[in-house]
Order: sequence, then structure tokens, then C-alpha cells
Amino acid sequence: KSKEYSPMALFAMFVNRCRENLHIILAFSPIGDAFRIRLRQYPSFINCCTIDWFTAWPQDALERVAFKFLETIEMDDSIREGVVTTCQTFHESVRLLSEKFFKELCRHNYVTPTSYLELIGSFK
Repeated sequence: KSKEYSPMALFAMFVNRCRENLHIILAFSPIGDAFRIRLRQYPSFINCCTIDWFTAWPQDALERVAFKFLETIEMDDSIREGVVTTCQTFHESVRLLSEKFFKELCRHNYVTPTSYLELIGSFK
């Protein structure tokens, strides 16, 4: 069977392959009114998209991330382990207090992976 290699046929093939394989990821922070306003302005974000809500990181993930980010900093291994433990404790206690805060005052305080990375970055 013969294939057509005209510019229009090649372009049509390109467009079809893009439709089949192109995936777009949008990342929005749920903090503040901006997220709610965007969802109201563009209802297709809800109707035509998959929304992934990220859950809390497990303790071993917090530990590995902290060790990875702190490996380039000069410090004793015992101090590094203490910093990692401190970061884990701070992050987990803020997450638990945020849940309590929501239950008592019905107000959200989001504890995100970015906030954990910023906490680790404060030790650099």
C-alpha cells in the first residue's frame, strides 16, 4: 500500500500524533482565592481534566528528601541526622496542627511539599 508524503499529509500525521501523545500538566496552588476563581472562570478544568490531590508524604520519603537536599552541605553526619529529624518533626507537627486548626476554626493551612523543601533550604 502506498503512503502519501505530501506536506499536508505529513502535517496531518503530525497533528494526529500530537493529539494522541500530548499531555499537559497544570499545577495550581489551592491557597487563596485564585484557585477558586480560576475554576469558576474555566469550568473545563473540572469537566475535562483529571485533578490529582497530593496527600501527605510518608516519614521515609521526608527523610530521603532531606538527606538528598542536605548531602551537598558540609556538616558532620550526626548533625545532618539531627537536622533531618528536626525537619521531619517540624513538617509533621505543622501538618497535624493544621488539621486541628481546620477542625476548630474551619480555616485551611496547607502544608505542601514546597513548604518542606523551603524548610530544608533554610539550613543551607
